[in-house]
Amino acid sequence: MVRAALLALALFGSGPARPDSVDYRLDIEPPADGRPPVLDVQIRLRGDAGGQTTLDLPDHYAAGNEAWRYISDLKVDGAAVSAPDAAHRVLRHRPGAKLTVRYRVQSAYDHDPDAAEVNPLKGPLLRPGFVAALGPFVFATPHGREAQAATFQWGRLPKGWAAASDLDGAAEGRPKTVADLPDSLVLAAPGLQAESAGDGALRLAFVGAGGLPNADIAKTAATLVGAERAFWGETSGPYLVGVVGLTEGERTAAAGGVGLGEAFALFASPHAQDRLAYTVAHEGLHSWIPRALGTRPNSDAFSWVLGEGFTDFLAYRMLLRTGLETPAQVVERMDGQLYGYDHSQVRTAPGARIPAEFHTNADVGQLAYQRGFLLALKWDEAIRAKTGGRADLGTVLRRMRDHARQFPPGQAPDLTTGFISAAWVEARLDLRPDIARYVDGGAAIDLPEEMFDGCLQARVTVSPAFDPGFDPQASFAAKTLKGVRRGGPAWVSGLRDGMALDSWTFTPGDTTRQVELVVRGAAGRGKAVKAGKPHKVAFWPYGDADASKRKLQLTPGLNAQQIAACGRKLAGL
Repeated sequence: MVRAALLALALFGSGPARPDSVDYRLDIEPPADGRPPVLDVQIRLRGDAGGQTTLDLPDHYAAGNEAWRYISDLKVDGAAVSAPDAAHRVLRHRPGAKLTVRYRVQSAYDHDPDAAEVNPLKGPLLRPGFVAALGPFVFATPHGREAQAATFQWGRLPKGWAAASDLDGAAEGRPKTVADLPDSLVLAAPGLQAESAGDGALRLAFVGAGGLPNADIAKTAATLVGAERAFWGETSGPYLVGVVGLTEGERTAAAGGVGLGEAFALFASPHAQDRLAYTVAHEGLHSWIPRALGTRPNSDAFSWVLGEGFTDFLAYRMLLRTGLETPAQVVERMDGQLYGYDHSQVRTAPGARIPAEFHTNADVGQLAYQRGFLLALKWDEAIRAKTGGRADLGTVLRRMRDHARQFPPGQAPDLTTGFISAAWVEARLDLRPDIARYVDGGAAIDLPEEMFDGCLQARVTVSPAFDPGFDPQASFAAKTLKGVRRGGPAWVSGLRDGMALDSWTFTPGDTTRQVELVVRGAAGRGKAVKAGKPHKVAFWPYGDADASKRKLQLTPGLNAQQIAACGRKLAGL
């Protein structure tokens, strides 16, 4: 390890690998006296020919905000530095001068990650026992140089520590650009080993709390990443899965992730095994969706709908293709999306709310997944119908990817333009009216009654609307009946305001189960409530109006062979 570190220092000290590259080195200062380690970043580059270079500091990424707060001691050799705002530095220098930028990165956290907060990577996670940080929170970049060549080297590490990153390929001759640095993952810990899985190009590195099923995670990741690479026709090249273990309490379990270009970060607690396959499938696909399909304007609703909902649609396909889930299990997931959408308080919200509130309003954040998944399902059916089965949504997305590759980083068409164009080229299908109506306008999404050659149904049933006839939230909070409406189901059952509530069985929105209340008191004359012994009152929460309910389901009556065939269709095979 020491010899390798010295070699890295010697290589870095010998000068840039190419005259036109931006060269990065990352050192880790050892933890001391219980304090976390600190990252030391060094960047060597030539200044702009005009004598002024703007440096973009880490700022906003996903759920993380104002990441420049964790940057300190920024110094530049060869230039005078000014700060027009917190997220940028202006370097003034001789035209084309050689510059060396140095700064430190502090931890955003003062505790080990736990399942209660779910995502532990909203900033640099630097703990006495490990380092886990997303590139956008670590690496500053020269403005406007996304397509310029870049190199990366590890520098000094604490004694006994080892490190892993998807940027490691830069030291092995695989070309990188400046755009790759803020699309990366860096990990380090004592004795860290990046274990190979699958074809050997996939590496997994585990940091944080123990107790995770490492072998199962490695097998699942190898299976799904392999299937996703086959889907995109990209079967070679290195890929890193960084796993951050979370501690958990008695009633908390969590799993999630962050997708990157040639890596993804997976965070999980020991009892979240049932969520791992879906999480790996979804986050792995983020290596392509949306980053490989075109540029993503943050204010564009379609880019968020595609980025999350289309990713879910393909994640379900990957779970089927790999056999990790059955057709019945995947259809249950799909129906969960439909149920969540149909019962969402923001179902018909205008698309502009999604980019504005994705990280601050949970319902709006979920809407990106729900609206995007249902549109993917709807448009996949339309594309297959228009082309006689020659093409599907996957065909359109791969065409988007192929077209975007023809442009330098950051210069491809935006996602909306690219998708509209690809759908027209592949299927002569004009989706502009649908995007305006459903994505931007927020109109309720309709689905065909039958899909995938009739093996999947979007069944609509009509039943009485849910109405318990009292105010459940206020009543349960006060343990006293409140808001009993005259003539409603609760009133007809003899319940009145003011009755004491001892216990209850109540499922919001479910008309297939009775409401059961154990109350004390009985209706007296007029509005008075007389005291009495506890007794149970059960009634159906049927309202006066009818309500329609949609459900995605496998067509009833299919035999095992037909279900298997339907699974292949759902998988896009």
